[in-house]
Amino acid sequence: MEKVLQFLRDLTENNTRDWFEANRDRYTESRDKMLFVTEVLINEIRKFDPEIPALNPKDCLFRIFRDVRFSADKRPYKTNFGSFISARGRKSDYPGYYLHVEP
Repeated sequence: MEKVLQFLRDLTENNTRDWFEANRDRYTESRDKMLFVTEVLINEIRKFDPEIPALNPKDCLFRIFRDVRFSADKRPYKTNFGSFISARGRKSDYPGYYLHVEP
C-alpha cells in the first residue's frame, strides 16, 4: 500500500498530463492494488451485509480523471482513490460503504 500512497503523493506535486503519462505504469500498479483491496473489502462486507452482491471491483472504483470543464481548478487528476460499495456499485443511489485513500 505504501507504493500507492507514494504514487498519490507524487501525483499531488506533479499533477500534469505529461507526468501522468510518464508514470502510467505506476498508476496501473496502484490501480490494480486498489482493485484488489476493494475486492477484499467487498468479500468482508458481504459476510455481515447480505444486501451486497458479488460485485466486480471495477464497478466500485472511481476513475482518477477529473472533469475540469466547469471548474476553476484545472488539475487533470484526482489525488486519491475512492471506492463505493453498495447493492448496485458506485453509481447506485442505495446506501453503501465508501473507501477513500489519500496521503
